[in-house]
Amino acid sequence: MSEFAALFLGAAVLLFYGTISRRQVAGYLTGPMLFVAIGAAAGFALQNGGPKASDISHIRLLGELTLAIVLFTDSAHLKPKHLLQEESWPARMLFIGLPLVILAGAALAYVLFPGWPLWLVILAGLILSPTDAALGRFILEDQDVPEPLRETLNAESGLNDGFALPPILILLAFAGGSMGLAYDEGALTLARHLVLGPLCGIVLGFGGGKLIDYAARRGWMQPLYQRLVAPALAVLAYAGAELVHANGFIAAYVAGLMIPLTVCVSAQKYLKEFSQTEAELLTLIMFFLFGLLIVPLGAEAWSGTMALYALASLTIIRIVPIVVSLTGTGLGWRSKGILAWFGPRGIASILYLLLAFETLGPGAAFTDLAGLVSLTVLLSIYAHGLSAVPLARAYAAHAERIELPLRRPRKKAK
Repeated sequence: MSEFAALFLGAAVLLFYGTISRRQVAGYLTGPMLFVAIGAAAGFALQNGGPKASDISHIRLLGELTLAIVLFTDSAHLKPKHLLQEESWPARMLFIGLPLVILAGAALAYVLFPGWPLWLVILAGLILSPTDAALGRFILEDQDVPEPLRETLNAESGLNDGFALPPILILLAFAGGSMGLAYDEGALTLARHLVLGPLCGIVLGFGGGKLIDYAARRGWMQPLYQRLVAPALAVLAYAGAELVHANGFIAAYVAGLMIPLTVCVSAQKYLKEFSQTEAELLTLIMFFLFGLLIVPLGAEAWSGTMALYALASLTIIRIVPIVVSLTGTGLGWRSKGILAWFGPRGIASILYLLLAFETLGPGAAFTDLAGLVSLTVLLSIYAHGLSAVPLARAYAAHAERIELPLRRPRKKAK
């Protein structure tokens, strides 16, 4: 399939979906569902002999930029003080639930795929641990679902991809070391990632945020450019870190964390608008390319065992740890069920798979990983997209009273 044919088809799908995006059918036919379906149909039907692993390299740069911008915008919208509250639900899901999800995913992969090396088993559990709340967007926008639940899902999905990134980089660094780098050289590379990456993010994010705040408060910036500085700052942090051989993705994520600390509320509004438009477009493009290139490639490795793992990943591997993490919060079973079920695997898993390709390259290890990740993400796109509307309405019909977590009273100054 030529680049122009792919470009034409992707633009046509975007035009079609845009014309029906406010109709009721759009609540069931989500953008990712449509873009992946059309992309996969084209990938299976129009590629001569099917896509090759080397074709993944064609979307590497776009994937890297998308991941940097997604990490930046996710972290820029976080409210860290909510995670510091006593009995914070997102904190429980991240610090208790997420590690349990990773361990459960790696353990099941170890049992079901005995021929895989241990590092690949753990890598699979890590790549399939981040969630993408956009795949169940109806839940996040439905006013019948209590706001605390919607905010919890949004905060969790915004943070867990950043939490999963460092251990993924650690595994890939040592996997790359086993393919040619000395152990001490791999350790030095890892140290640069984990020290210089965050440092670049802090310096560039804080400095850039202060500059935006200074200009916005004085009315020097047009609203258009208040909106466009978001990708500029994300790419600045990403590229700046890469220039000093640090990890750009960690830098972009940390730079986003600086935004609530530096940028005034009015400018933050425009940054949020960017994430709802231009960043959404990048995400839909990646879903289309996922269907076009990765799904047909991964299909070569699909098996009944992989289907069993994919189903388990979306159910018991996610649901049980999240329910355990929320034990003692006072939430009812329906509320726990909503938070546990809506852990769809999406853009972060796709982009982390592209990161793995940079280290692993074409070969059996990447093909197996692509098969497992592509099948799990594909099932998630449709399972969570189709269930969002009916489950939100069912919850609203039997809504539970939500008791907000209590904050510790502040001590009065003497």
